Amino acid sequence: MDMERVLKGTPWTFNNHLLLLHKLQVTKDPLIVPLICTPFWVQIHDIPAGYFSERLAIQLGNFIGTHMEYDGSNLGKEN
Repeated sequence: MDMERVLKGTPWTFNNHLLLLHKLQVTKDPLIVPLICTPFWVQIHDIPAGYFSERLAIQLGNFIGTHMEYDGSNLGKEN
């Protein structure tokens, strides 16, 4: 039960480094498990009013990795 909570609660960090976890099957070779990426939310602050758009969010997401999803629900708010 604890293992499932940890695996579903990603992303995790240790010492400010991203920690990737994978439930290894008994027959799997651990040397071929592709621990190369994981999705996580990024929040950008101090973008001038009027400049933030879905297009900019996609460009920023693709700059740091691969953009997957955009949530503009807080646009125009003080947050």
